[in-house]
Amino acid sequence: MPTDEWLARPLSEFVRSVAFAVAEGQEELDRRSMATQRALERDAENGDLAYDLDASWLRFADVEADLELTLSIEGEEIRDPETNAVRGYKPVVSALPLSRRAVDEYDIDAEIASEVRLKIAPVPPATRRP
Repeated sequence: MPTDEWLARPLSEFVRSVAFAVAEGQEELDRRSMATQRALERDAENGDLAYDLDASWLRFADVEADLELTLSIEGEEIRDPETNAVRGYKPVVSALPLSRRAVDEYDIDAEIASEVRLKIAPVPPATRRP
């Protein structure tokens, strides 16, 4: 995929990518904590540890992303499944990161850039009531 096509992506795809990156990072933190806990338990069983220790469990408190982007709205065709005729257009918001390269190559006016703030925070699971 050419770089130009890679840079301009739907905003929803960007948000999804950040969310998946956070989830993968949390998953790796959990794997490391589990491995450490198993090693501590093994060492305690072998008598190598005099104390019963627990591994540290880490989690992201929250993740914030502040971006300067240029946003564009394009229409995605909605076609009738029977006649294949265009019934309308679904708006799709695409984002291009604002950088010196983007300003120079695409002749973008940096004065009209959008600021996008994204915050991902953990939500405790719902409690079950009997």
